[in-house]
Amino acid sequence: MEIIFNRKNPEIFAYLNNDVYFYEMPKTKKNYCVDDYHEQLDQIRPFQTISLDVPVKCMDWRYSSNPDNIVALGLFDGKVALKNVSRGDSGSNNVHLRSSIGKDSSLKHSKSCTSMQWNKDNPNWLATGFEKQERNRMAAALILWDVNFTEAYFDEKGSTTIKNSSYDSNNTNGWCAVANRPMFELAYDSVNSLAWLRSQALMAGLSRKGIKIYDVRDGRTPANSTIASTATYGICTDPLCESRIASYHDNTIVIWDSRNLSSPYLNIITSGNVKKIDWSPDDMGQLVVHCISPPHTSEVGTKKGKHMDNAVDMQMVEVERDNEIHVHVYDVLRQVMYNNGESQTSPCNLFKKTVRTSCLFQDNPDEVPKTLSWLPLNPNKIFISSNKGRFRVASVPERTLASFQNSQTVAVFQKNVVATYPFDIKNEDAVCYTDIMKKRCKSDYGLLSENLIRNIDLSLEKETNPDLCMVWRWLHAVHKVCNANNSVTSPTSTVAGGTSSSTQMQPSANTLSTMQKSRSSQMFAKRQISLQQSSSTGMLPASLPIKPSFCLSGILQILNHGVNSLVSDSHMVQWKGVSDTSGYIYHNSTRKLILQMCGWLPITDKEEYKLDNQHPLDMVSSKTIISNISSNEMKGGVDISRLCAISIWQYDLNLAIELLRKEIADNKDSDWSAVAMAMSGFSGGSSSELWKETCGKLQEKLSNSYLQRTFWFLLLSANHSNDDANANLCERYHNLLFDEEILLTDRIAFACTHLPYQQLVLYIRSMTNLFRYNPSLKYLLITGLTSQDSIEILLDYLEKTLDYQSVLGIIMRSCDYSLLSSKRTLYWKDRYCAWLNSWRFYYERIKFEKKWSERMGQLESENPTNCPHRNITKDVAMVHCNYCSKRIVMKDRTNNNNMSITTSMMESCPHCRQSLPKCCVCAKHLGTRPDGRDLMNWLSVCLKCQHGGHYQHMSDWFSEFYKCPVSGCNCPCDLMNSETFVRAPK
Repeated sequence: MEIIFNRKNPEIFAYLNNDVYFYEMPKTKKNYCVDDYHEQLDQIRPFQTISLDVPVKCMDWRYSSNPDNIVALGLFDGKVALKNVSRGDSGSNNVHLRSSIGKDSSLKHSKSCTSMQWNKDNPNWLATGFEKQERNRMAAALILWDVNFTEAYFDEKGSTTIKNSSYDSNNTNGWCAVANRPMFELAYDSVNSLAWLRSQALMAGLSRKGIKIYDVRDGRTPANSTIASTATYGICTDPLCESRIASYHDNTIVIWDSRNLSSPYLNIITSGNVKKIDWSPDDMGQLVVHCISPPHTSEVGTKKGKHMDNAVDMQMVEVERDNEIHVHVYDVLRQVMYNNGESQTSPCNLFKKTVRTSCLFQDNPDEVPKTLSWLPLNPNKIFISSNKGRFRVASVPERTLASFQNSQTVAVFQKNVVATYPFDIKNEDAVCYTDIMKKRCKSDYGLLSENLIRNIDLSLEKETNPDLCMVWRWLHAVHKVCNANNSVTSPTSTVAGGTSSSTQMQPSANTLSTMQKSRSSQMFAKRQISLQQSSSTGMLPASLPIKPSFCLSGILQILNHGVNSLVSDSHMVQWKGVSDTSGYIYHNSTRKLILQMCGWLPITDKEEYKLDNQHPLDMVSSKTIISNISSNEMKGGVDISRLCAISIWQYDLNLAIELLRKEIADNKDSDWSAVAMAMSGFSGGSSSELWKETCGKLQEKLSNSYLQRTFWFLLLSANHSNDDANANLCERYHNLLFDEEILLTDRIAFACTHLPYQQLVLYIRSMTNLFRYNPSLKYLLITGLTSQDSIEILLDYLEKTLDYQSVLGIIMRSCDYSLLSSKRTLYWKDRYCAWLNSWRFYYERIKFEKKWSERMGQLESENPTNCPHRNITKDVAMVHCNYCSKRIVMKDRTNNNNMSITTSMMESCPHCRQSLPKCCVCAKHLGTRPDGRDLMNWLSVCLKCQHGGHYQHMSDWFSEFYKCPVSGCNCPCDLMNSETFVRAPK
């Protein structure tokens, strides 16, 4: 079975199924849907049928010439016949045709004709291929005919008279097609397929000798060349690019280039055995493939046979699976460009489009697609015939790209056409990141190396994206902690072993005063030093430099720095404002670091806040925490309920009530007075049952999560006052520790001050497992920026928002070189740079790439041993050949004396030898640069009009003119490079 459309009249097609049926496509309007085609295809009938005594094996339409609508038919007995196709409604086509191809009386061939094709430029040339004649080995299997068409008249008896001779009025006009002797007999092996190459060369796939190419430009014996390949079936050329050829064998499709046939530049592995391939006549580089997966059997069980000698004959039941039919369309052009012109064998899934055929014949389960062809003048339609002779049209899914131009319009790119549609964001929470990123580009968002907290305001999402703001606060805190603990190193500081450095300095007056005050607690200080020097307390060693890589490894890794121990670092704390009631607070150098990263403790150079001081167990007052949190919040202040909750969590009832009184004084209409009165009734373990019952009901009615957890903690303290510090506190505080309405930083800080080491590590690990179900940026505080978990978090955020700026800005703050140089990160970077180029933000893109390169160089210099891929990240601009798509690279040539000689100029592609483009100023061929210091021969191209030339010549031209030097091109190339144009609003 085969479907072939008329090359001159695309509305006519031939359906070959032993006999040949000719149909006319139904008249359809533009933008017809597939269902409309199906309704009319069920009603069409053939207007002509060619039925011969011998079945037809192959056929081909003759190219437009006089006479037209001629088809060549290859029969199973080896004969070749020519027929005229005429429609009843067109009298001009009703002509008689009598053909005589070869001497029918003495046929050399008894094998069938396998393939044939007319020549485009020489419409009388017909190439035919046959199966090999086993008995007569000298019989040619590849024959080229020159058919002589002569206009003639036929009388009623069937005799032929040449035109301009005597004839009567009853004669009818017609044509005689005669080719008694072939032009060439080219091959003697079975021909599987053939195709004309540029009308002067014939390419044939032979069954045993691979592919042969014959040059028939002159009348002498054609020269031939052989290509060793098994892909000898279905040879066809792209009608829109004659140098692109396709053939197949089994499940492999081979793509050739006629300019370099030494090796194919693409091998496509399909999911089944290929039955037919066909190039699109309307869209360059689109190849449709019809393949069938072979049937297979599967053993699904056993069945019992007859009993023989008391033995049971167990037979396996095999279920045969039907053939699976697949129709794919491969974008060969883009795949070759993606491969940079290099030969590659792959399934090519990246540029493969699958055509759904299962729904075309749902009304008849026994009906399956049998053959197909492209529907002319419809680039995205496939014409399919079933084994029952019914026709259907299937749509080829197109790759569609959509982009928000602004918050009100969306642009859709499909088939080289950009369409704009109005779009109204009804959801108030929806954010158009395209507009946001364009505004951020002007403010260096994500590129700051100092004062990272400014990124919160520059992100333009301070109120709408709290998780992103939390990450920037964390990175800012890490940067300040490292600077505060490493910028000023005391010469008399104590090292990990407890010894002093060799350099001594005179202590200041304040230092002497501090030393005198500490003598009264000398025994307690010795205990502190012993705890600090022991790695089993989970504390940082004394005088350990705090590096960014350590802090950015995540809270879990910071806690794992110290080994679990039974030694307790807890302190009993008396409730402020409540007598005879106490609680426990945990504190050491490691916990101080975490509290600073969570924003609870100030980050300064003062000794009392340094992590490697001599008193790591000194308590920090609740007023210090509250004042630090209040000062860190910019513009708008902090929620009073959060401050009250943190004061209560630090056992300071007086501070909480004082904060509420200030709020009441500032806002007299508020309801904070009732909250203050309820808090004042707390009296620790001696709290009345009435107060507990009242606060329990109040807690359930409150909508503010921080107020809920405030009264929840008060009730918990009233019921568990003066309990043992070694109780299961993680279970006791479970409701607060896993309350998603409470900021993650506050929950982690609470755990650091209320949980012992073992339970704290257990809690942080449980939080690490939670992000797998609901990834969020805030969990970067726990996972850090060095693990695979952080990549998954960033990927999830990117898939939801496409906010490449934030993701790349966060990655740039990482100290993990492998993260910045990973393939996924570099892909994100390339996508973001492509966006900047599409917005014409060239200066912003250059600035971003400079910052990225500086960060990479900084990490390389800090730890060169951990940078094995240093050369991969360096961006190199490559020039590709427009013909073979391979890179044009300068290569060193070596002479006989082993002296390296480098050519200074190249005028042609080193692969296909095609000439390089010419400079539009000097009209000489462009060549690669001779060395890195000479800019004379560098390539400079305008991204708008695609014209260019030597850098120096273009620079000289635009020093006097601003328009393109190419005649007829009015592109203002030089104006596009001006800062005014680039920074103009788009």
